[in-house]
Amino acid sequence: MIHKTIIIGGGIAGLSCALKLQEANENFLLITDNLGGRIKYSAKDKINFGAYFIMKSYKNAGKLVSKGKLINPLDVCFHNSSIEKFSLLNVHTLKRLPELIRFYVAMRQFSLHYEQFKQRCLIMSQKEAMQLDPYIKTLYSKPANDFIKEKRFKKVADDYISKFSYACTGVGPEQINALDFLNVSMGILQPIYNLTFDEKIISDRFRDQLITDTINTIEKEDGQFILSGASGTTYKAINIVIATPASVTKNLLKKEHIRGACKIYVYHVEAELKKAYRRFTLNLFPSSSEIMLTAKQANGSYLIYSREKETDLSKVCVKFNLITMVPWEKAMYVFGDIFLEQEPDEGIYIAGDHNGLGLEPASISGIFAANSIINLSRLNPLSSGTEPGSRALPRVSYH
Repeated sequence: MIHKTIIIGGGIAGLSCALKLQEANENFLLITDNLGGRIKYSAKDKINFGAYFIMKSYKNAGKLVSKGKLINPLDVCFHNSSIEKFSLLNVHTLKRLPELIRFYVAMRQFSLHYEQFKQRCLIMSQKEAMQLDPYIKTLYSKPANDFIKEKRFKKVADDYISKFSYACTGVGPEQINALDFLNVSMGILQPIYNLTFDEKIISDRFRDQLITDTINTIEKEDGQFILSGASGTTYKAINIVIATPASVTKNLLKKEHIRGACKIYVYHVEAELKKAYRRFTLNLFPSSSEIMLTAKQANGSYLIYSREKETDLSKVCVKFNLITMVPWEKAMYVFGDIFLEQEPDEGIYIAGDHNGLGLEPASISGIFAANSIINLSRLNPLSSGTEPGSRALPRVSYH
């Protein structure tokens, strides 16, 4: 059987693509070995070991996950050291008021551009959308530190913003571009919520179009893509949407370069935290600390995020019992300004967070791929690409 479209990858990008194609009554198959991707929600424990929160503005990703408890910004503590710490309601915050105003003005300008950019990315490639907005394009290649200095809110960044960004990305402002930094920082200015992901509901929704398998190789022959699965099954399609982590996409398509990935390790512990960290639900740390954050869970346990695999948890715990550790050896692709084309070849679409961080950008990239395929169907509704006399393309190997 030849499918109109095969989506490889069941994270938020692949699922968003599938949902859009399903709504348009398009023929597709979704192949994944990890439904939910890097969301990694444990329904049993009601804990997120991957993506931790969803912003109020996540209109597209919000169709596939559910909002949980509001994360109260007044229940967050920012630490410079084990001694120096402050919450948002603090005299220290008042001292930073002039810089806070400059930060707000900068974020207001960014938000206006970024909302328009996201809308454009639903119907055109990210590269095309950037060409239409030099402001956004500049942010992609500008280090976050340079933006912070330019807008003159370095102390506020050091005290608050960079700690929040570090908790989300595992890297400091000197290692991340301004676009990713500001995108993540939107979570400071709008409500954010814990998220839940119901794998059964998603599985049921795509029941007839969902296959559990791992795609090892891709070839193109006579206008069709031939996919080989680890199960031994061969799949054929006219279009493919590769919605896998960037490192997998790189291997499948033999890409030479992608953005570098950070490492994040999530420790789930039963613990008694040290006195400095007990009062608040979230404790955020500077990028000089290997520990990024501690997060108290509804059942009284804690998640401790670190950029180091062998982390000394006694730095924040009086005592602890390790329940599990979830490693993300390639957590997020944040290093460098390499840009992956979303349509690298005829019939191939790349979706994911390769060019921008977060659930919502990944979701939008999946929707763009779906919209591109839907538009092709509207332009040529009778053509499936398999009729006699259709143009035969040379055999191309992507493995």
